[in-house]
Amino acid sequence: MDGQSATRERLISEGMRQLLAHGYDGVGIGPILKAVDVPKGSFYYFFQSKDDFVVAVVEAYEEKYRQVREKFFTDMSLRPLARLDAYFAALEQEYKAAAPYAGCLYGMIAQSAAGRSAVVLDALAASFERWEKSIQGVLAAAQQDGDIDSDENINDLTASIVDAYEGALIRAKAKDGVLAFTRFREIGLKRLISPTKLNVR
Repeated sequence: MDGQSATRERLISEGMRQLLAHGYDGVGIGPILKAVDVPKGSFYYFFQSKDDFVVAVVEAYEEKYRQVREKFFTDMSLRPLARLDAYFAALEQEYKAAAPYAGCLYGMIAQSAAGRSAVVLDALAASFERWEKSIQGVLAAAQQDGDIDSDENINDLTASIVDAYEGALIRAKAKDGVLAFTRFREIGLKRLISPTKLNVR
């Protein structure tokens, strides 16, 4: 990685950390530049605006977790629903390790950027859509295997899972901590999908 690429990556990494901790409104360019010791001119060499920067952070975040999903969702040693459970179990462990600053970047930004930045909201919507499509693929495989009722609407089920996950993270930020995430995975997720088949391997 050359110097320019390394500088850009440092900015994005610090931006991700600060956005997760403080949200869209709570993050300024100045503190990010100070944290990584980068001059203001260098920032605008890479990004036209704060919104352009936030979109780059969202894209980097999405790629990071796309790789996590790929690791679990392509594990053919597990049945589809067990892959989904393993994925969320890994996210739960990550949350525990990073608390109290853990969370979902999409939700953190969406709560404060709504109605202000079309370019950021468009990037969030696209990331949510790709995230849901990857989960839909797992649920469709589970449905084909007979582990989800054939008349279940996979699109709606996926959206409900993502909605419940994001809600759990908001509760976690409101001092419920890891318990909120654990409730989501051990109670909510299992009831959304199947109380008897989630752990089938």
